[in-house]
Amino acid sequence: MQPNNWLSDLKVIIFDMDGTLYQDHTFMERYIRYLLADTEAEAHMESAVALGTDILSGSHPVQCGHFYHVDEDVVLVRETGRFIQALNWEGNVVPIASGLADAGADESVMMKQLVPFGDPWGVAAVIGRRYKLPERKRQEAFERVRREMVQEPYRFAYSSSLFEALAALTAVDKKIVMTNTYLESGLEFLHYMQIYPLFDEVYCGAEKPDGIAKYMTELLAQGYKPEQILSVGDNPWNDLEPVRQLGGRTCLISPYASAESSKWDIRLTELDELEHLLRLTQQAITRKVSDDGHNRAYQYQQEV
Repeated sequence: MQPNNWLSDLKVIIFDMDGTLYQDHTFMERYIRYLLADTEAEAHMESAVALGTDILSGSHPVQCGHFYHVDEDVVLVRETGRFIQALNWEGNVVPIASGLADAGADESVMMKQLVPFGDPWGVAAVIGRRYKLPERKRQEAFERVRREMVQEPYRFAYSSSLFEALAALTAVDKKIVMTNTYLESGLEFLHYMQIYPLFDEVYCGAEKPDGIAKYMTELLAQGYKPEQILSVGDNPWNDLEPVRQLGGRTCLISPYASAESSKWDIRLTELDELEHLLRLTQQAITRKVSDDGHNRAYQYQQEV
């Protein structure tokens, strides 16, 4: 879909952080190894790393966009808001329990048992849950790999030109970043990339998808229209689905193939594409202001 027709209407852009403002997957192998080290599942370490790599590459029947059901130990395929198929870890179709087939993917009770394969973080998280690792072990591995990512020799790379475009995007009312990462690490990453000051609001530990749905509702209560709000993220379920359901605009950015059947307004793969989108947005809004002959932000304040 060509976004040019509606970019000029945007007033709020919500950005995910991990996998959206930077792209890195090199951490995933270390994350999986830290998860399984010194546990009964350590013997499965190499096969677990290979599985994670195959899922990201799209060479495995289990793909990003699927969901892992913790209790049933099956992978669920979602289509048009419902689960239509179950797969085992070999990728073979297995019978889907009637309770799963009859339940919508947005039912909160069921979602507590589901982990989405949305991104490399989600793939590693699924592997941790698959091997029934204690929560403390999973948290320790998560915190260790995040500390390493801003230290030598594992520092992740980022795009300075993307952040220049982000800084130049002044025509919207609000630029928001929302991450599920806990506060200390979320802030550490934002300061490492030197982009903390570029946002009007920063939310760490955002508890998406519920957190972004709540925030979207708050924006609507403030007088913003759904079509004036864009969510940009790499995890369809956490970052985009709640906004789409409330009528907002969505942009999926991910270099990985996705089995997700929902249609997003924009589908990007690389950071330079996101940079281009931000520059287009600035141009579109600025041009509309010029064509209208008055300040759009001031008009909005009067409307509210």
